[in-house]
Amino acid sequence: MIRNYLAIALRQLWKNQLFSALNIVGLTVGLAVSTFIALYVWHEFHYDRFEPFADRTYRIMSVATYGGEEISFPNLHESFGRQIKRQVPEVEQVVRWSDGLGDVVLQSDATHRFKELNIGYADASIIPVMGLKLLQGDPQTALSEPGRIVLTRQLAEKYFGDKNPVGKTLIFDKHFPLTVSAILDDLPTNSVIGFRALVSLSSMPTLGAKQQQVWKGGGFLSTYVVLRPGTRPTAVEKKLQQVKSDLQFVDLSAKYLLEVLSSLHLDSRSESKGTRQSLYVLLTIALVILALAVINYVSLTTARATKRAKEVGIRKAIGGQRQELIGQFFIESFLTTTLAFGLSLAVLQALFPWANQALGLQMDNRVLAQGPYWGLMLALWLVCSVLAGAYPALLLSGFRPAVVLKGTTNVRFGGAGLRQVFTTLQFTASIGLLICSLVLYTQMRFLQTKNLGINREQVVGMYIDSELTSQFTAIRDAVRQWAGVNNVAATNTKLFSPNIMTYFMETAKGKKQLMVNALTVDKPFFDMMGVRWQYPPAGWETGAVSKELTVYNQTVLKEAGIRGNPLQQPSPFKGTAANGSPDGVVADFHVHSLHGPVSPMMLSVVSDTSRSITANGGYLLIRLRPQTNVPEALAQLKAIYERSRPSAPFDYYFLDEAYDKLYAKEERLARLFNGFTALTLLVACLGLLGLMTFSVEARTKEIGVRKVLGASVSSIVTLLSKDFLKLVLISILVASPLAWYAMNKWLEGFAYKIDIVWWIFALAGGLVTGIALLTISFQSIRAALMNPVNSLRSE
Repeated sequence: MIRNYLAIALRQLWKNQLFSALNIVGLTVGLAVSTFIALYVWHEFHYDRFEPFADRTYRIMSVATYGGEEISFPNLHESFGRQIKRQVPEVEQVVRWSDGLGDVVLQSDATHRFKELNIGYADASIIPVMGLKLLQGDPQTALSEPGRIVLTRQLAEKYFGDKNPVGKTLIFDKHFPLTVSAILDDLPTNSVIGFRALVSLSSMPTLGAKQQQVWKGGGFLSTYVVLRPGTRPTAVEKKLQQVKSDLQFVDLSAKYLLEVLSSLHLDSRSESKGTRQSLYVLLTIALVILALAVINYVSLTTARATKRAKEVGIRKAIGGQRQELIGQFFIESFLTTTLAFGLSLAVLQALFPWANQALGLQMDNRVLAQGPYWGLMLALWLVCSVLAGAYPALLLSGFRPAVVLKGTTNVRFGGAGLRQVFTTLQFTASIGLLICSLVLYTQMRFLQTKNLGINREQVVGMYIDSELTSQFTAIRDAVRQWAGVNNVAATNTKLFSPNIMTYFMETAKGKKQLMVNALTVDKPFFDMMGVRWQYPPAGWETGAVSKELTVYNQTVLKEAGIRGNPLQQPSPFKGTAANGSPDGVVADFHVHSLHGPVSPMMLSVVSDTSRSITANGGYLLIRLRPQTNVPEALAQLKAIYERSRPSAPFDYYFLDEAYDKLYAKEERLARLFNGFTALTLLVACLGLLGLMTFSVEARTKEIGVRKVLGASVSSIVTLLSKDFLKLVLISILVASPLAWYAMNKWLEGFAYKIDIVWWIFALAGGLVTGIALLTISFQSIRAALMNPVNSLRSE
C-alpha cells in the first residue's frame, strides 16, 4: 500500500511540475534560511558551555559609582587574584588573563615580522579551567614559567610554516625572546576567551618599561574564579569586599560582583543590552520565513483541492477509507518536504562559509557537525511535514463523494478567504521587514554622512613607534614634503578607537564628576582636521607653540557651568591635572560613535617637534589628495617610513574605516535584514505566482466567454489582478504601524538619529506593490491574450 502511495505521490509531483517546483523551492528557502538563523541564535546563546567547570566559573566585576552612575570595570590589578587565592577558601581555582595591551610586534626571522593584535597574558590555570586543547606541548608547563608563549595554530603557521615551532624562539616587542611552549587548537567561536597567542603572565614584568608600568599600577586582567561545589556566589561576593582592604586601589568604594561564565556574552553588566534583543528579532524572522513557506504549501495545496476532488470522491465511492486518504496525502507532503529538506541541507552546507563572511558573523564550520545542528534539521523536517501536510490531508480526505462527483466541493474553511488571509500575512511580513531595512539604511547613511566636527575623509594615520622618537621630526618633514605642509598633523592616539585616554576629573563648580577624553596633538591638527575654534589661544595665528597649551571642548564648559569668556576664568577642574586658565576652547567634535553624546575632551597642544606625541607610540595624520591612487600612496609612505630603518613594521589605518567599524553591529544587522527581506519577498511572490496560476486555470472558461463578448485585454488583466493587489494594500496598512513601533524602539539607542518619515512607508509599499504586480502580470497578461476558442474548447 505504501508503495502505491509513493507512486501516486511521485505521479502527482511530476504531473503538476509548476506547483511542485513552487512548493519545493519555497520550503527549501524557508528551511535553509530558518535553520541558518536558528544555528546562529543557538551559537550565541551557548557561549562558554564547553568549559569543564563552566557552571562554577565566575568573572569578578568591579562596580563603582561615578558622576551619579554605576560604572563597571571587568579588569582588575594582578595582585587581586593572588590575594583571593589565599584569603577566600571557597575559591578552588583562580584564572587571570588579558587579551592584550594593544599592538605588539612579533618576529621569528628577518622575513617574518608582523604587528599583531590580541597577544594576551595568562596564568597556567587557563588551560585546564577553560578547556583549551593543545595540539603540541605539555599543558602543565606551557605557561608555568616566565619567557614562554603559546601560539594558536594559525599564528604558528604564519611564523613557522609546516615546521614544529615548539622550542623555537619568537621575538616579542622587538627585543624580548620568548620560547614557544605549545600550540593551541582552534578556539571555539562561541567563547568570550579570544586571543591569537598567550604569554605566561609571570613574564610580563620582564618585557619592558610599558609592561612593567601596567603590571605595577594598572587594572588589566580579567579575573575568574572557580568556586568549590555547593558554594553560594553571594557569600563569596561578601568576602571579596574584605579582600580589597589589604590592597591599594584607586577607588576603595568599589564593590565586587560575580558573573557566571556562561552569561558574560549576553548578560554581563559591561555588554550592550541590545545583543539579546537582536537575537530575539532574528529568531522571530526565522519563524516568520518558515511559517511563510509552510503557508505557501498549504495555500497552494488547498487551492488545487478542486483538482483532486473527483479523485477523492471516486475512491470513497468504491470503498476507500478516510484514514487511507489521509495517509496518502501525508506521504505526498512528506515526499515534498523531504525533497526540500535535502535541498536545504545542500544549500546550507554550500553557502555557509559565504554567508558567514558576507554577514560578518562569527561562526565556523564546526557548528555544522555538531549534534544540535542535525537535531534542529530533523525537528524542522518533521514539524514542516506535519504542519504542511495535516490541514490539506484532513481537508481533501473530508470531501463528500455525493457532492464532489456533481462538480462541487464542501470546502468551508479552505477556500478563497483562508488563502487571502495567508497572502495578507505573507506580504505584511515582507513589507514590515522592508520598512525596517529602509530605516536601518537611512540611519546608517545618516551616521556615515553626519558632520562630526572633524574631517575624517581621505585621512590615513601612519604609526610612529616609540623607538623612532628621535627620528620623528625627520620622518614628519619627509611626509610633509611628499603630502604638503598643510596636509600633515600628529596625535598620540588612534582616533575612533577605544584606546583614547580617559581621565576621571571633578569640576571646580558643583564638584561634578566627569569622564574626560584626553588627546595630545600638534598645532597643525586643528586646521588640517577641520576643528573649529570657539576661543583660540592668544597669538595662535602668528606664533608657534612654545609651551604646552590646554584646550577644552564646549561640552567641558557646559558640564562645568562656565559662562562668558573661559580664557579669563580659572580651570574648570579641581586638582593638579588641570591648573590655570584654559588656553583655548574648540567646538565639539566626535571621536566616538553617535550612540552617545559628545564626550568632554581635553587636548594638550604641544610643539610639532615635541617627543611627547610619540613617547608611547603616536600617529602622523596625512590627508591624501582627491583622486589619489591609494595603494601607490601607501607604498610611497612605506618607503619614507622604512628609510629610518625601524624595528616595527609599517602600520597604518584610515580614519573613515575606523569610524565605520564603530557601527559594526548595526551594519551586520542591516545586512541580515536586507537578506532576509529579499528572501521573505521571494517566498511571498512564489506563493502569489502559484495562486495566480491556479486562478487563471480555474477561470479559463470565464476568460474565454468575456473575450467572446468583447472584453479588452486590459480589463481582463485588471479583473485577475485587482483582488491580489487589494491584499497587498491591506498588508501595507497592517505592516506600517508595526514596523514604525519596532524601529522607533531601535532608534532610541542613538543620541543622534533620523526621524521616520512618510516616504519610507510609501517607498516600501510601492516597491512591494510593484514586485507583486510584476509577479502576477505575467500570468494575467498571458491569460488575457489566450485564444477564446481554445479556452472554451477546454471545457
